Amino acid sequence: MDLNDDLYIRFRDLLLRRAGLHYPERRRNDLAHGLGQAAATCGLTSLEALYQGMVENGTIWDLVIIQLTIGETYFFRNAAQFTALRERVLPDLMLRRGPVRSLRLWSAGCATGEEAYSLAMTLADVLPAAPEWQVSILATDINTHFLQRAREALYGNWSFRETSEAARERFFTPEGPRWRLKPEWRRQVIFARLNLAEAVYPVVTNGTVALDLILCRNVTIYFDEATTRQVIDRFYAALAPGGWLIVGHAEPNADIYRAFETHNVPGSVLYRKPVNAPAFVTVQPNMPAVALPPPTLPPSTLPPPHFAPPLLVPTNLQPATAPRPFNTTTVAALVSTPAPAPPAPLADLLAPGRAAADRGDWRTARASVEAALSVNPLCAAGYYLLGQILEHLGELDGALNAYRRSVYLEPTWVMGNIGMANVWRQTGHLAEARRGLRSALYHLTRMAPNAPVAGADEATAAELSAYVRTQLELLNK
Repeated sequence: MDLNDDLYIRFRDLLLRRAGLHYPERRRNDLAHGLGQAAATCGLTSLEALYQGMVENGTIWDLVIIQLTIGETYFFRNAAQFTALRERVLPDLMLRRGPVRSLRLWSAGCATGEEAYSLAMTLADVLPAAPEWQVSILATDINTHFLQRAREALYGNWSFRETSEAARERFFTPEGPRWRLKPEWRRQVIFARLNLAEAVYPVVTNGTVALDLILCRNVTIYFDEATTRQVIDRFYAALAPGGWLIVGHAEPNADIYRAFETHNVPGSVLYRKPVNAPAFVTVQPNMPAVALPPPTLPPSTLPPPHFAPPLLVPTNLQPATAPRPFNTTTVAALVSTPAPAPPAPLADLLAPGRAAADRGDWRTARASVEAALSVNPLCAAGYYLLGQILEHLGELDGALNAYRRSVYLEPTWVMGNIGMANVWRQTGHLAEARRGLRSALYHLTRMAPNAPVAGADEATAAELSAYVRTQLELLNK
């Protein structure tokens, strides 16, 4: 298939705008080869038809991305960086995060999962077994095919070329000629689709705020400089003060990383957000985010991260209790009295608080949500949002009360039960945590599997049920 000048420019600009993928003239042949393979996979006979399909059809877009993105990776790739992780980064984080015994990590551009699982295995060696640390590892990629393979956690020998035989036998179970990661390590990683070129992070709802470590290796080499700058700026905002960023050897650029501290270690360069940096940073994108076309296949949604369920203000924000009927003796008086102006919808009142939470400004978020609840004190969603904010502030008693109030106002509010369970787990009340999760599961199993769950960032009942069952398994260990 011929990639003429007109089509080349249109494909080039579309891929840059939507995915940040940069195909200059010197890579035109690579683009033509990948597009030809994608067209054949889609059963299309021309690149013009492929272009139109990419614009209009989410599935075709995904298939093109599968062809164009490279998933060359293996466990413990770049031994020098994992040595630095063990000897420099993790000891620093453990010292500063010791009082809360919690770590949040993100493998951005995770491909088929080897990097994220390498993090889980490294933490197993470095973190003390008791008292237990709470670890959340988020792994994202734009390629849905890679994510599917990552969730399977089944690998051939080529993925182990930097892994010792002892480590493979410790963490994996043989299945024919391949090896599958054991469930206790698979559970530590949450995989989700995320396009780094879109302005969809950092936000609370997808777990990309207050991170301790981000690994993004050999990803931005496929971006142009403008996209790379935006990605690094968002990573800076996503990290907690003192959080670390590790990138590939081909990616260092002193100007792009100027906001970070630079730490030279044997065989690598590491970047750290200054410990005294502001707790939250607002990122101003240089270009508007371009939404991808809606996929026609079921999307991969992100279950709630381990540290807390995701923030979401549902559109249906009616009070959980029905209004009491009027006393007939007072109807005439009510009719003769001018009605007060209706209050602003609670969704509008909560929006500033949620925006403040998304940028990590927890105290402003708390004040805003409490003001909204003073206007309408009967909304489960408002108390759920307040509970999440208080949990981030470390006020676990207040968070528990807020979650409890959300369930009191709306007994089927699943996320309130999950929120309570998370607080109980953090405070060592494991029986109560199990009870909260079982209550959530009870309501979820009575919903249609594909029904979206209010407050769960469009996750379905089936997806959230799987998450709750995993948490119950961890508590029952």
